[in-house]
Amino acid sequence: MSAAPGEALPAPYLSLVVPAYNEEGRLPDTFRLIDEYLGGLPFAGELILVDDGSNDATAAIAGGFKPRSRNVRMRILSHGSNRGKGAAVRTGCLAAEGEYVVFTDADLAAPLSEVGRILAALEAGADLAAGSRVHAGGQDMRRTQPAYRQAAGRLFTFARRRLAMSEIRDTQCPLKGFRREAASRLFAAQRLWGWAFDVEILYLARRFGLRVVEVPIEWRHVGGSHLRADLLTGLSVLWDLIRVRWMHRRTRPGAGP
Repeated sequence: MSAAPGEALPAPYLSLVVPAYNEEGRLPDTFRLIDEYLGGLPFAGELILVDDGSNDATAAIAGGFKPRSRNVRMRILSHGSNRGKGAAVRTGCLAAEGEYVVFTDADLAAPLSEVGRILAALEAGADLAAGSRVHAGGQDMRRTQPAYRQAAGRLFTFARRRLAMSEIRDTQCPLKGFRREAASRLFAAQRLWGWAFDVEILYLARRFGLRVVEVPIEWRHVGGSHLRADLLTGLSVLWDLIRVRWMHRRTRPGAGP
């Protein structure tokens, strides 16, 4: 579905949200690949780039990019200061106008072809489709990460299963999709801005009685992450996991935010 010259683009069917903090080195290729992907779909799509207070050329590069595909529109949202990935994802997902909303990282560690798997799960009736790097038979895409990140991930999973939720195998996969109504409910209730925000969103989905499915996807480690694997970060993440249940203790199953 393409708009004729001078004609307004139809409402997007798919909104793709990309949080970005100091991503000047990645964005040109990322924008090109997303433009090609969305432009090849048989419906209108939008790319929402959320600049989370970058202090490099992220904003300038984003502002200078124009989609070549006529069925793709782009919006740039900005935070005045760096607030965290969870805050950037929240801003983008609440602003999305697509029937379905998907967020992914600027490094595209999850190939854009995997967005189709997430979208198919949503079209089949899921309210939230969570990409999973853990596949049937024991294959785990997370093993492509450096040893220190694998160790940090195992510690996080151990704490997360005991403090917040155990039924989701891979809460931190950076590819997740939502029906727009579900995204509006979940992100309106979100309170965590840091690394544990994925756990909070999945926890809330369970409390709201939404249908959540895990979708095995391809994924590869890409260097240059802004995540620091140090003691202070670890303690901050642990505190957030402890807080998830407490913050939402009054949220009744099936209730809105």
